[in-house]
Amino acid sequence: MPHHLRLLLLSTTSSTHAGFLCNLPFPSPKRSKSMKITFRSLNPTEDNLKPKFDFFITNGFVGQLLPQLVVLDPVIFRTSLDTSIKPCFELLKRFLKSNENILAALSRAPFLMSFSFNATVRPNLDLLKKEGVTAERVAKLLLSQPRSLQHSNDRMVYAVSYLKQLGIEPDKRMYIHALTVIARMNESAWRKKIDMFKSVGWTEEEVLWAFKRYPCLLLSSEEKIRSMMDFFLNKMKLERQTIVVNPALLKYSFGNRVLPRCNVLKVLKSKKLIKGDTNIATFLKLSEKDFMERCVTKYEDKVPGLLEMYGGVDKGKDGNG
Repeated sequence: MPHHLRLLLLSTTSSTHAGFLCNLPFPSPKRSKSMKITFRSLNPTEDNLKPKFDFFITNGFVGQLLPQLVVLDPVIFRTSLDTSIKPCFELLKRFLKSNENILAALSRAPFLMSFSFNATVRPNLDLLKKEGVTAERVAKLLLSQPRSLQHSNDRMVYAVSYLKQLGIEPDKRMYIHALTVIARMNESAWRKKIDMFKSVGWTEEEVLWAFKRYPCLLLSSEEKIRSMMDFFLNKMKLERQTIVVNPALLKYSFGNRVLPRCNVLKVLKSKKLIKGDTNIATFLKLSEKDFMERCVTKYEDKVPGLLEMYGGVDKGKDGNG
């Protein structure tokens, strides 16, 4: 264990318990400030900390898992073992199955198990269960967007009710994604985003239709949506309806995905290597691997410099944009 943390623990805990904590593989010196806050805020004594550590160790938090838990949600060690920690852990374990998954959720929503659990997370989980959301989808929500469960229960009730009005049912694949979007937006923000889409030529019905297919579209900034619409309509001459039925186009990274691919497609069309009426949206939606195979490596011999124009051999490291 780093010397600076060993001294910190010895100065902030009882000697017996500090010895126990010093044997844990805590993080590097760059985390010293957070660790200082962590241990001094726990009111650490042998009596109030050791039973809690023992509980997590007994339940499989060994090796690196326990110190990771301490760093991600230290405040949980200030709560009651019987009325807070145990029921909270058991509920999360029921959905997430493994300790690694619990830590993954905490990495996205620190204090998920402490500050807000009984006040918001548990009531929100109960609400989703009542609405018929499957345990599998709840687990997906906990892993991908756990902060959504830290919204007030009133906010979550509103989101669930609004999804019903839109006809998005809990058994639909996009339900969880739509729920997280609605929970983040009040009615005014939602209305403003709808009006912004209408200002670039969409109808309200088209916005709602696209939202059901690709909910996170409405989390895009106004600046990005306007600039992407301008590029697709005026530079690439796409039909507006093509964008409506492929809403993910507006979320892609312009610099890492859209522009490089469009540049490649322009060259291939100019050399008649692909048809002039080829649907650009189809190629923009391809995975990085598939686009490289179908549009870059396939034509490297016929178009010198194509790989470099696309972005070089490391382009795939940018992911799918």
